[in-house]
Amino acid sequence: MVFSTRQHKQPSHHSGQAAVEVALVLPLLTVFTVAIAQFAIVGRDQLALWQSAREVSRSVALAPDPLLAASQQAGPGRTISVADGAVHVVLTHRTRLTFAGFSFLRRTITLRARVSMALEPPVAFPSDVVGDEFNQRGP
Repeated sequence: MVFSTRQHKQPSHHSGQAAVEVALVLPLLTVFTVAIAQFAIVGRDQLALWQSAREVSRSVALAPDPLLAASQQAGPGRTISVADGAVHVVLTHRTRLTFAGFSFLRRTITLRARVSMALEPPVAFPSDVVGDEFNQRGP
């Protein structure tokens, strides 16, 4: 077995090559990461809008007077209609996209959520069952 006491030097061009590769890839990786985060935020906003539409349609569907409830909850960006035994809710929301902080990439998009839900018939309880008695006796 032969041992050498000489130290092997690494060529210096490898460290320069790695720096150039990082300088080329890092901006692209940053832009892709910010774009993915922006799309995730838009997805979160869309899911929240659908959930809001579901809540509005449920509250109207369960109301004793659905037409009155629909007129009370209607507003800007919110269309509620009651027809054919169903509640139809359309919510719109405008959101602004900013990709990686570049002003020339700013866009405004409109998110929409449409939900339909059947009207619930009113529940009739016997007149002799009221309050806590209902929990003990059942329907």
